[in-house]
Amino acid sequence: MDKNSAWSFLDSAAEALELPADVVAGAPLVELVGKRELRMDNHRGILSYGSEEISVSGGRILVRIRGRGLELSAMSEHSLLIRGEIAAVELE
Repeated sequence: MDKNSAWSFLDSAAEALELPADVVAGAPLVELVGKRELRMDNHRGILSYGSEEISVSGGRILVRIRGRGLELSAMSEHSLLIRGEIAAVELE
């Protein structure tokens, strides 16, 4: 399968699943629920952890969550949930 065919397939799959093509391709999906909860799918692991900053690998993207009282409430192989007072989410 050439590169164009692969993207065409991902675009079709994304459309069928009603998801962005990047997410279907494995890019992280970050969902912020108010200022108290962040959900992330397709993470690649926690890089640093503290009550004021948590850094998560999203593959090619680093997701840095800043705030107060941050805690990792749940984590599986592909998903995680961070709770606390979220002040900022930075992408690098």
